[in-house]
Amino acid sequence: MTRQNAKATSPKMTWTPHPITVLLIDDQPIIGEAVSRMLVNEEDIIFHYCQDPLDGVRQATEISPTVILQDLVMPDVDGLLLLRFFRANAATRDIPMIVLSVKEEAKLKAEAFAAGANDYLVKLPDPIELLARIRYHSQAYINRLQRDEAYQALQESELRLRAVLENMPVMLTAFDVEGNIIVWNRECERVTGYSSEEIIGNPQAKHLFSDQSSENGISTDLSAPSTSPLVAPLPSVNTLRDAIIEEVNKARNHGRAREWQITCKDGMIKTVAWSNISSRFPIASWAGWGIGIDITERKQAELAQEQEYQQLRQFIENAPIAMAMFDTEMRFLSYSNQWLTDHNLVSQSLLGCSYYDIFPDIKEDWKELHQQGLQGQFISRTEDKWERADGSVLYFRWAVQPWYVNPLNGTEDGEAIGGVIIVADRVDELIQTREAALEAAQAKSQFLANMSHEIRTPMHGVLGMAGLMLHTELTPKQQEYAETIRISAKHLLGLINDILDFSKLEAGEMHLEILEFSLYECLQDVVNLFKPQAEDQGLTLTLHFQENLPRFVRGDPSRLRQILLNLVSNAIKFTPSGSISVKAKLEENTNRQTRIYFEVTDTGIGIPPEAQAKLFQSFSQVDPSTSRQYGGTGLGLAICEQLVSIMQGKIGVNSQVNQGSTFWFTLEFQPATPRELIGESPEERELSSLEPKGDRLMSSGKKDLKILVVEDHLINQTVILSQLETLGYQADCVANGVEALKCLEAQNYDIVLMDCQMPLMDGYTATQELRRREGNQNRTVVIALTAHAMKADREKCLASGMDDYLSKPVDEEDLSRIVQRWAQKIPLSHQNHSRQTPNGIGPSYGATDSELAESGALVSVNPIYSSTGNGNQSGLDSPDFTLPIDRDRLEKISRGKIAVKRQLLQMFLETASQDLQPLERAIASQDYSQVKHFAHRLKGSAANMGVPILSDRAKELEEMACQHSLDGSTELLDSFRELLDAVDVFIETELT
Repeated sequence: MTRQNAKATSPKMTWTPHPITVLLIDDQPIIGEAVSRMLVNEEDIIFHYCQDPLDGVRQATEISPTVILQDLVMPDVDGLLLLRFFRANAATRDIPMIVLSVKEEAKLKAEAFAAGANDYLVKLPDPIELLARIRYHSQAYINRLQRDEAYQALQESELRLRAVLENMPVMLTAFDVEGNIIVWNRECERVTGYSSEEIIGNPQAKHLFSDQSSENGISTDLSAPSTSPLVAPLPSVNTLRDAIIEEVNKARNHGRAREWQITCKDGMIKTVAWSNISSRFPIASWAGWGIGIDITERKQAELAQEQEYQQLRQFIENAPIAMAMFDTEMRFLSYSNQWLTDHNLVSQSLLGCSYYDIFPDIKEDWKELHQQGLQGQFISRTEDKWERADGSVLYFRWAVQPWYVNPLNGTEDGEAIGGVIIVADRVDELIQTREAALEAAQAKSQFLANMSHEIRTPMHGVLGMAGLMLHTELTPKQQEYAETIRISAKHLLGLINDILDFSKLEAGEMHLEILEFSLYECLQDVVNLFKPQAEDQGLTLTLHFQENLPRFVRGDPSRLRQILLNLVSNAIKFTPSGSISVKAKLEENTNRQTRIYFEVTDTGIGIPPEAQAKLFQSFSQVDPSTSRQYGGTGLGLAICEQLVSIMQGKIGVNSQVNQGSTFWFTLEFQPATPRELIGESPEERELSSLEPKGDRLMSSGKKDLKILVVEDHLINQTVILSQLETLGYQADCVANGVEALKCLEAQNYDIVLMDCQMPLMDGYTATQELRRREGNQNRTVVIALTAHAMKADREKCLASGMDDYLSKPVDEEDLSRIVQRWAQKIPLSHQNHSRQTPNGIGPSYGATDSELAESGALVSVNPIYSSTGNGNQSGLDSPDFTLPIDRDRLEKISRGKIAVKRQLLQMFLETASQDLQPLERAIASQDYSQVKHFAHRLKGSAANMGVPILSDRAKELEEMACQHSLDGSTELLDSFRELLDAVDVFIETELT
């Protein structure tokens, strides 16, 4: 019978749980039932009952009870003999035995105790007494079991610890209180060469770590004391054994390692890093113990590394350039004297200081580059600018690269980064010299450009007046003089153009256009231009095309023409007799590019080989002597070479003295829209080449172009409309962007000439709105008109959706060129050309600017240009330099008509005088926006009418308003009135 009342033991116990288990062996079941009832309420007691004594022995062996209750008197079984059997059995030997008897007999009781009983009870005993005896004996037995288990576990743990310590890869030594070595593990044997048998248990072994060791090491049998120290302590450190004992006694061990030098059995000296840890991990019978690591190889590597490091430091300190060495935390390890000098740190010590503490204003991107160097990258900068916190600016050419160390841990591969080395070179003087050179070059280019423009203005006057003079009745002598003036002026203008082009190329301001053009027409124009001159010299000038040459390409036709003009002009200049041929052939043609080969061949004087090398150099000539026969600046071929270069081509020459020269070049173009190849006959080519450009334009139908001029200033309207009429175009005109959009909504226009600054809606906004309305439909060509001529203004125009750009004052030739160029790209409109405004109001010719802006009248070509009166031009032929009039400009816009000049200038005086009143009020009220507006209007109209001084001063006032500073504006306003009075005097004295 078994009853289990015990609850599960708490898992928090660290020993094996042993519940109270009772085994009753009695031949009377009634006794078993009675004892079971006595224990029924004890939940922590497990009760087993066995009637058969032999079965009881088996159960006792299986269940291991904590107490056995055994009846002494049972049939067929001697109770005392059974008791002795339990005590003889190993499984039950230590289990408490309580014997039960029917009566108290002293003899039987004594025999029971002698046989091994632990207690004696008369059955049936009192329940309380029985329970007390059971609990007492069970608890004593359980305690004994747990003690034995704990001791066993401790023994096993110590064995495992000893096994670990014995086989751990570090040296382990332990001493008893007498200083004898009691532990000497295998690593100690490997490092020192001494076996544990030589050390442990030998009375002489305790002297191994003292200063009385034998000179020749320790003998194998250790029969005599050794006088050579096994361990040589570092200075001020006692022997290893004494140090261990001392630290144990004073309880001040913190596990810090010390380095010791040990003389091994073979006489070799090794370095050991030793740490005493007995206070943290005390072990019974060990008075002191610790662990050590053989660091001999590491120390040798450290020594070699230190030597290399010292050599590197010496190199850096004595380097003739600015150089510094840093660790991984960017602390100074070494630096050169030049470093201190370049960084203004002479006489300061930087060792151990942080680079960023010394230079707190260092650039953040430099810090990032330093970190990249610490990651193994090599970084260099050819030029870097450092703006210091004190306002100074330093320029450096510098590099940063890592320096490496050998890893002290032999298990690591490769090398470790020890820090970075920075090499820096101050290049302030170099930068200043370069900047000065650039400024000088820019100043030179600016000077050349300014002077070229300044000279071009009077040269146009000379050429124009010479041309007009040649159309008057002159005597033969006068005709000769006038022609000489015209030819000389034209030659001088060519030289000026060369200088201007060269200055643009040198300054990098020469920009290429990408247009689709006829390659044949471009070359034929060049040949036609020089044909009369060639014929006058008795030369034959021919043009040859390869049959498969594409007729149309995309590129810059003006620059191609410029190169050919230079080469053909030189060929004519240096060819006294014979012929000149211009050839073009296809070299390569792909979907992306077309490479064409050009050559100009003459039968002239040729070029010596020694002179050919310098042909394409600036200002160089074959004959540089002052008595040379042929003139020129020596820039023509240099310009050609640079133009060919920026057009991705090559240029060269083949020449023999007295046999002629061949100048060749190649250019790359973009393929045009596929068209048929040139297949005209030479006669057709000749006829087409002789046809005037103007006639070709008109015959193509472009004279029917529908043009809209959007300009708020009446004077500018008149000038532009006049220029268009001269070119053969009819145009409509409105005064602001709002009216322009109304017109464009009412009918289609091919080209819109759009002023940028206008009331109500400016040109930028109007163009953007036009593009929004057009969407993906046909795009109207919009050309900007603005008094601003900077690159940023052009970019602003293009960004708003405009297609091209013209600067005011608009030159008639520029206007003609840009209109013709865009006319070739757009289909003609076929709607009727309405002459009514969108609101049905007819053209208004006498309205002011403000009235035009309010009414939005659509202005046709001004009727003043229908006048046929030529007037008296005697005033123009007598220039008065005290008057602020650009006579050339006025002559151009009026086409030489006195009546037109007078009417234009009177209109200008009227509108300008009207603008002066609100301008004066705006200046008085510091209204910068209005000042800028009226100054800009006056600037543009004055420039268009040929009053440049007034235009310049209006520009000055406009810039003052942009800067919100009107100091001196009153004086400028007075000068405006004086200049307008001077214009009035000019009208009355020269245009009456």
